[in-house]
Amino acid sequence: MNNKLYTITIPTMKPKNCFSFILNFTILAVLTTNFIPSFAQDCKVLDPNFVGIYEGNCKNGKADGKGKSIGKYIYEGDFKAGFPHGQGKMSDSTGSIIHSGYWKKGLFIGEYEHPYILLNKTFMVSGVTITADPATPPHSTIELSMESVSGGAFNVHGEIPKPTLSNANFQLGSYQNMSAITSQQKRNTYVFQNVIFPAHVIFKIGDEEVQIEFNEAKNYKVFITTRD
Repeated sequence: MNNKLYTITIPTMKPKNCFSFILNFTILAVLTTNFIPSFAQDCKVLDPNFVGIYEGNCKNGKADGKGKSIGKYIYEGDFKAGFPHGQGKMSDSTGSIIHSGYWKKGLFIGEYEHPYILLNKTFMVSGVTITADPATPPHSTIELSMESVSGGAFNVHGEIPKPTLSNANFQLGSYQNMSAITSQQKRNTYVFQNVIFPAHVIFKIGDEEVQIEFNEAKNYKVFITTRD
């Protein structure tokens, strides 16, 4: 963005008593090379669903930034390189909202920017892997699997204990039931069924914990590894 500052000094007529003053005007003219209003250039929307009348910010001749486009459907929100990208809503000609949430390169990805967020893990938790697959509510699940480097193996004292879930605190959301699968050699697995989302859960593994925010109704698999 290029900004130019212009200062104009206009002297006034000198009164008879020799008193004079100068009236100064400062005019700020903002000349924008990257983003200029759509009415000042040919600004294109490339998504065929929204091609029509556009008002908003432009970059290199394409809708970019905040804007609104009215075509077959109406989109209002963030654009990037001519496509809906970021947060915005899509509605029909009557104003009824079809999608509201986050978009990526013209595709609606959901109400939330990310289906889940790993908020925290304590030191002895070495890794957390999360995957999300489509689900049909209310049959959404969270499958939690845990293992350690040596858990389930044997030494001179016998079998080394596997990590065990001591508590699952649903600070937001809920679940109907939970089943534990502890027959695996190195891993314990816990399946939470019929989960109500969004869910904010703190999984306790002894003195350690993992805190995850699950935003959308999906089938999640969480794999936790702990240090010995």
